[in-house]
Amino acid sequence: MANKEKTGFWKTIRSYPSTFWVANTMEIFERMAWYGFYTVSSLYITGAVETGGLGFTSEQRGQIQAIVPFFLYLMPVITGALADRYGYKKMFITSYGVMIVAYYSLGQFHSFLPFLMAFMFVAVGAAIFKPVVVGTIARVTDESNSSMGFGVFYMMVNVGGFVGPIVAGIVRGWDWKYVFIGSSIWAAINMILVLTLYKEPTTEAASGRGRSFSKVMDDTVEVLGNFRFVFAVFVILIALMIANQGVNWLSWGRCAVVIVVWLGLNFGYDAVLKGRTSSPGKRPSPLAQRMRCSNWRFALYLLIMSGFWTSFNQIFITMPEYIRDYSDTQSLIRIGRTVVSGLGFSEEATERFVDMLAAVDEEPLVNDLDRLVRMKRGGTGPSGAELEDAARRILGYKIRVTADRLGMLVDGIPVSGVTVREQDLEDPVGTLISDGGLEESSREAVSGVSAVIRDLLATHGPVVPSLHIDTAHRRVSGLGLDVSREQFEQAFLLAAYLPYAQPIIEDGRQVNPEYIINIDAGAIILLQVLISFLMARFHRFTTMIVGMMVAAVGIGLSMVAGGSMIGPIGGSIWVVVAGIVIFGIGEMMASPTSQEYVGRIAPREKVALYMGYYFVSMALGNLFGGILSGQAYGPFARDMERPDIMWALFGVLMAATGVIFLLYNRFALPRTTEGQEIQAT
Repeated sequence: MANKEKTGFWKTIRSYPSTFWVANTMEIFERMAWYGFYTVSSLYITGAVETGGLGFTSEQRGQIQAIVPFFLYLMPVITGALADRYGYKKMFITSYGVMIVAYYSLGQFHSFLPFLMAFMFVAVGAAIFKPVVVGTIARVTDESNSSMGFGVFYMMVNVGGFVGPIVAGIVRGWDWKYVFIGSSIWAAINMILVLTLYKEPTTEAASGRGRSFSKVMDDTVEVLGNFRFVFAVFVILIALMIANQGVNWLSWGRCAVVIVVWLGLNFGYDAVLKGRTSSPGKRPSPLAQRMRCSNWRFALYLLIMSGFWTSFNQIFITMPEYIRDYSDTQSLIRIGRTVVSGLGFSEEATERFVDMLAAVDEEPLVNDLDRLVRMKRGGTGPSGAELEDAARRILGYKIRVTADRLGMLVDGIPVSGVTVREQDLEDPVGTLISDGGLEESSREAVSGVSAVIRDLLATHGPVVPSLHIDTAHRRVSGLGLDVSREQFEQAFLLAAYLPYAQPIIEDGRQVNPEYIINIDAGAIILLQVLISFLMARFHRFTTMIVGMMVAAVGIGLSMVAGGSMIGPIGGSIWVVVAGIVIFGIGEMMASPTSQEYVGRIAPREKVALYMGYYFVSMALGNLFGGILSGQAYGPFARDMERPDIMWALFGVLMAATGVIFLLYNRFALPRTTEGQEIQAT
């Protein structure tokens, strides 16, 4: 435990300058933009095309979430160095300009490579931002207030991480495009803040003695070693990314061979260079230098931290898909309904809250029911396997239903002579009239459309031949409605099937997974400043090691949640929630402390550069985390229905990282004085 006296809480708060608070505010909006999309990205990427998702596989999702965040967190090595040289404010402006365009572009592409490229564009903007905002915090704090300062900063990170997904969860119920528009808006707000309130804390750009661009690049590489060392590592990482794409010519086995051969060639080349001498006064070419790791302790620190980030990222990239597929969240809906009604809100307001908390994708649901009923009516099924496949798809619409119950529902839907109630026509007819350019209060239009749908159901039941849909559409168009045949047919299916689907909707509707993931951010908002204040009394490494062990318990707890994908019940959501809260406590100890540590050991004129290198550990964690998520979720959770194996793997990895960090602190760091840090130079 440190012996120095600690400054009081409120005195520490008052010690921060205005730039500190402006940077924290910008962090909130940037995190709202990033997590507004990233928390729901697994759901969007693997979501059914019918619900507005991309329809990619879990493996493809893992590939995207490995590649893009890897480069996002790798680029700050360069952008941080450029910020130290050219000024933080210019880099902020560049970042926000890129983000405004990039986030909107995300919603415009729906095939793998174009979407990947749009996501990479987002990564460029975020990579410019990250080292600059953390560098700002490091520059405007000192030894007396940095621990709490980084705790405040991390709390602000999670304020944005908490609010962003809530907004995204609401607007994606309208249309996925609003998620991307919302992220662009948050970036635009930051542009206003940096132009009006932010004061430049750097000195090099204004000194008139700034380094040349080539010198900036040289300094960037020299932090850890030289160009040969960086290039050798980078090729290995690229090989891992390619192998993760599932290409035949570079399987995982062949990738291992390639890496061994590549390392052999590099060490062999070093042996050849060992006997050569360079000309006096002449600097050898970067390719003619032997590989060199100049700061091996810092490099090892970054590698160990990558293990932490590998497990950490599973909360955001694996947990949403796991909750959707395996956790029964009905109890949260019941509690939410009870709390809201207990606060005195009307029944209508309570149900609006429930619809926001657990929005159901009704259109793809009725389309699936129509397909199953047509199969039954035509005598071609549905078989048990087809009902199981349908139940799995319906999980994506946020409804948990067993294959048996789905079969009973299909059997109970009449094929003709259906009478529809007036209240069952209100929403589909109202939407159709609104889409058709008329006022919903147009009684003649409402009456006319309702009559057309009633006639179809009375004559044919829910299964209507295509010819009669065409005739009914022409009748509706004659009422002055400008709607397509597809729009009319969708309104008809909603009126026809939703009354029969209501029991499975009410019994099986599920909370949006992003709201549950948000418990992590909520806990951090409530507890981060207090925990940082308490942990400031302990050595940084003690705080990080204990935090990793606590996080390991939290992330591994989901392995005992139980449940099955489409079985009679899902896994216990309370076990999942407890795991997220425990993980959050560990995260509050380890993550901000690790950032503060790098900010304190960095030379003052290279703070952003060193923070850029800190993000290398996050880059590796995202790369390994994305690979591990896709490769574990596919075979273990989806195919074997054994998500417990997957979560055990993630928990063990986090615990192992804590143990390795303990050994690092014990054997790798110099012991000349108590609590000595890694030397930055």
